Amino acid sequence: MAHTPCLRVLYDDQHQWLYAQWYGRLNEAVAKEGCALLLEHQRAQRTTKLLNDNILITHPWAEGISWGAREWLPAMATAGLRYLAWVYSPHLLSRMVFDQSQLDVVFPMAAAFDDVAQAVEWLQNQQPEVGAALSSRQW
Repeated sequence: MAHTPCLRVLYDDQHQWLYAQWYGRLNEAVAKEGCALLLEHQRAQRTTKLLNDNILITHPWAEGISWGAREWLPAMATAGLRYLAWVYSPHLLSRMVFDQSQLDVVFPMAAAFDDVAQAVEWLQNQQPEVGAALSSRQW
């Protein structure tokens, strides 16, 4: 497991995906630090799936979603990410910005959910590509 002031990252060995739990007050610095940590773990783990849980965010960085769609998601896809399950934060603005930003994102495949259980079910139904490198290393 690894963490920053606003993010906890772990590898779910049972499901073979990364789990990211964001919490607290986000700003540009902590959001980019968290995204860099996720990218580092994605490059090391080479999993095809990410469960991105935003339920515990108390104050989102609204521009972060657009920045992530433009810069961070392409890097994650290059590192092997194929499926992103996004659990909405309770903030309406964050939900609207995420939905709008996804209109331009083709890859990785992303789906948004109101709760973690729905996200888990969706991710479990996504099949990794044949020959995708999956590891069982944990942090």
